[in-house]
Amino acid sequence: MTDIIIRPATEEDTETIKAMVNRERLNPLSLDWTHFLIAEIDGNIAGIGQIKLHKDCEELASLVTNPDYRGRGVASKMIAELEQRAGRPLYLRCADKMQPYYEKFGYQVVTWREAPQSLKLFGVLMRLLSIFGIRGLIMRKD
Repeated sequence: MTDIIIRPATEEDTETIKAMVNRERLNPLSLDWTHFLIAEIDGNIAGIGQIKLHKDCEELASLVTNPDYRGRGVASKMIAELEQRAGRPLYLRCADKMQPYYEKFGYQVVTWREAPQSLKLFGVLMRLLSIFGIRGLIMRKD
């Protein structure tokens, strides 16, 4: 199996980060390259992720694996590396279908009332979008 190399992002990675986030239709705000890690396989970008800093919490965010490298443990390694750089509790926002995946890493769903203030708007937005069958969660790892 090919090694997955995790490195800090550089300014030169900015456009790749934006493109990968946009392709997956993730939140395109707060994409500061200095908060990102890059996963590489054989010199190719296989994944990205960041710890987003909010005024009242830290969030595991913008986790994307290049489709050509899915199923190779890229996201798992990225999560482990990002978690080492973050405090606790650590939050994330995701589609409800991703709940079982993140539970494997120790994340648990929190209610809107339990969420940090900076993430509550997401909770309100998800309630509105549930009318259209779009459901999202806020999860926390202590």
